[in-house]
Amino acid sequence: MGMDYKLLIDSAALAGTIMLENGAEIYRVEETIDYMLRTSGLKTIQAFVVSTGFMISLDDPGIDALTVVRRVNKKSTNLNAIAQVNDISRRFYKGSISLEETFSQLKHLDRTQYPWWLKDICTVLVVTFFTGMYGGSWMDMIFTGIVGMFLALWLHAGNRIGLNPLIKDLVASIVISVVASFMVHLYPSGHMNLIIVGSIMVLVPGAAITNAIRDTLHGDYASGNANILQAFTEAAMIALGVYVGLLFTGAVM
Repeated sequence: MGMDYKLLIDSAALAGTIMLENGAEIYRVEETIDYMLRTSGLKTIQAFVVSTGFMISLDDPGIDALTVVRRVNKKSTNLNAIAQVNDISRRFYKGSISLEETFSQLKHLDRTQYPWWLKDICTVLVVTFFTGMYGGSWMDMIFTGIVGMFLALWLHAGNRIGLNPLIKDLVASIVISVVASFMVHLYPSGHMNLIIVGSIMVLVPGAAITNAIRDTLHGDYASGNANILQAFTEAAMIALGVYVGLLFTGAVM
């Protein structure tokens, strides 16, 4: 019995969607889709991927052409999910698992690497030690830890509401600057600039900038420029949020 080309192209599309949703580089997504489609042995295999979606196609004189287009709006960073998709696609390409098993494993992929409470604890610890790294005192680090708790609460609320990532970052930076201003107002020995800088580090789009540079170096200029624009827009929203929060609390005139 021949290969089910419809299932193959659906499996490749599912793999590409998962990778794009979880922050994979464009060249890595194209490479994964391409390797999966090669197993068909067909004459024409095409994969065109950009940061917001992709189009893949299978064609051969002996079959009707198959084309799949996917729009990807959801964005996050989950390297564990990317690694799992890479592992599944490699095993499929080598023939270790069947096409049906590949689709099933992709469909039921566990994207939750860590429990929510551990992520919140890490958020608090990361912002706390960033402040220490930038020269903050123990008091500054304690204040930053408190700010981190409010930040974690807001990030939970923003995800539950389903806010646009830019708006969520804007409000998060407002929360950071307002709480930091309040803490320094109560305890003037704290350094508000160090508390704010340490706290916003978890919001800075470092992974997006790195991916944009790697995409550009691989010749994916459209996706690279789009990701750079997105990263700097996020950075601008974070800076705007800090300013608005300080303006609201009277820390700047």
